[in-house]
Amino acid sequence: MVKILIADDDIEIQELLRFTLENEGYQTVIACDGEEAVSKALTEKPDMLVLDVLMPKLTGYEVCEKIRQNPATSLLPIIMLTSLAQVKDRITGIKLGADEYLSKPFEPYELVARIEGLLKRIKANISANPLTGLPGQVSAESEVKALLEDGKTFALFFTDIDNFKSYNDKYGFERGDEFIRIFAGVLRQTQIELQGKPGALFHLGGEDFMLITSHDMAEKMAKRIIELFDAAVFQRYDDDAGQRGYIWVVDKSGREVKTPLITISIGITLVDPEKYKHYSQIIENAKEMWKISKSNAGNTYVVG
Repeated sequence: MVKILIADDDIEIQELLRFTLENEGYQTVIACDGEEAVSKALTEKPDMLVLDVLMPKLTGYEVCEKIRQNPATSLLPIIMLTSLAQVKDRITGIKLGADEYLSKPFEPYELVARIEGLLKRIKANISANPLTGLPGQVSAESEVKALLEDGKTFALFFTDIDNFKSYNDKYGFERGDEFIRIFAGVLRQTQIELQGKPGALFHLGGEDFMLITSHDMAEKMAKRIIELFDAAVFQRYDDDAGQRGYIWVVDKSGREVKTPLITISIGITLVDPEKYKHYSQIIENAKEMWKISKSNAGNTYVVG
């Protein structure tokens, strides 16, 4: 069942939305102020957030910004509700990462239609990865081919998580899946920070991701991804493993083996349509750069 977090300090609107959405088969969770909305977005893990702009403690804009900045929630779809009708207010919400914008007063079933439409758009891509909701291999190839046809230069990243199997073996697949979602959030957060909006980001499967940016943004983005990943990774380990720098994992023979913490390796291809003519050439070069990156210790990237 789809869970929707409703964040609004108006009790009447809370009840109206709860009644309407639950009658449509959705599960609802209520937050009465901005701080509670941020907290429940983390603890309740909703599928969507319906967010009022004018709230106590934190405004809807501030909530939206915090949601997008946290890797654990940065992919959460957001519909903003507001009595502010000016175009600049709508633009503010969109820039901060809102997916939809609805002005008060509104017809409750118009909101239901917006929710259904947003959910359909999210699931519309047949290659979307069910774990992250991000488009996959088919969309990645289509995007690269379109850029080549337009004669545009761009940078393509191929990246994955090192030592991920050991993490899965130690903490279980549920924690592993959660970490993949965190990593997707790190990549999305970096795009929003540096580009001012979400960009082309693809989940190719497992712990493999691809993203596209401009030549001049490539190294800056790689460095920021590593910074955010570094900050997130220690929170995903129990006890003092983060401080030690390794975990103990039981191998197939039943022995305990010391294993390094998870890191990331990034291979980057700077694409010039005069040099590269096919998607396969670009991804092959990015993977070569990734292999070189992977041969180095720690969080690394290689550009070529």
